[in-house]
Amino acid sequence: MPDWDDLPPRVRERLSRIGEATPEEREMIKERQELESLLAAFHKRTIDEEELFNRLKACRQQGKQYLLREAKARLEASSKKGGLRIKFEEVGDTLDVSLMSAEEAKAPPPPAQGEAGAVLELTSENFEQVIARHPLIVVDCWAPWCGPCRMVTPVIEELAAEYDGRIAFAKLNVDQNQAIAARYGIMSIPTLLVFKDGALVAQKVGALPKSALEAELAAFLQ
Repeated sequence: MPDWDDLPPRVRERLSRIGEATPEEREMIKERQELESLLAAFHKRTIDEEELFNRLKACRQQGKQYLLREAKARLEASSKKGGLRIKFEEVGDTLDVSLMSAEEAKAPPPPAQGEAGAVLELTSENFEQVIARHPLIVVDCWAPWCGPCRMVTPVIEELAAEYDGRIAFAKLNVDQNQAIAARYGIMSIPTLLVFKDGALVAQKVGALPKSALEAELAAFLQ
């Protein structure tokens, strides 16, 4: 994996604006890059489900819940969700991972429970479809090394639960989806993009408090 000095220039530029990342944050960046490569290899079929499961199980044993949760979101957002043998399950406050048998994977899925209160995970592959599916959606553009982004995350999660059925909320990792970030001219994060009926109607930069964000969104609910 690339060393710190090998990070993309845009990443180093952003870090220079918000302060240098800690050693722990640098390690998280490397681990997320490794996860991205692992999932890419799975989608290209250079590794099979069993090998992917073993790697995710290792993350579970090492207590790296943030990697498991990101893998879960990415897999569920991809076209490989149907028939996937890898199963994620919440056990208390911990996300667990297991491997179903081929027979279990072929069984009919339970009735869909919808996306009530969930913060959706956007990628280059599903961006257009998700935006088109929701009449009003707020996209939180972020990156794992961004301190202010972590301040926005709980606000987005609270709003997603409180405005369920009226406003959809989603997250877009700009480092992993640079083409979309460039399309909307995102130069600083966190940036919130507001789409109504598929069209971009607002773009807010910075870690807005919950009350300020609610006031901004109120106009789009009228």
